[in-house]
Amino acid sequence: MAPHYANAKQVERGVCWRMVSWDDGYRKGSPTGCPEPVRWTGTTMIGKKRYRLDSCEGHVADLEDTHPALAH
Repeated sequence: MAPHYANAKQVERGVCWRMVSWDDGYRKGSPTGCPEPVRWTGTTMIGKKRYRLDSCEGHVADLEDTHPALAH
């Protein structure tokens, strides 16, 4: 699992919702999409709106109403 970057999220379907950043010990890089494959689908609130998001195995704990993702 890649470490997550603050509260950055992406709502694009088919990719893990969590934005990540690589820490090289000197500074953190720019946030980018989590490279792990999607395994779960769930929901979360962003602001006042509920979104259905896809997640990798490592970031699924932050979602609600989860179920295995269908193969694309």
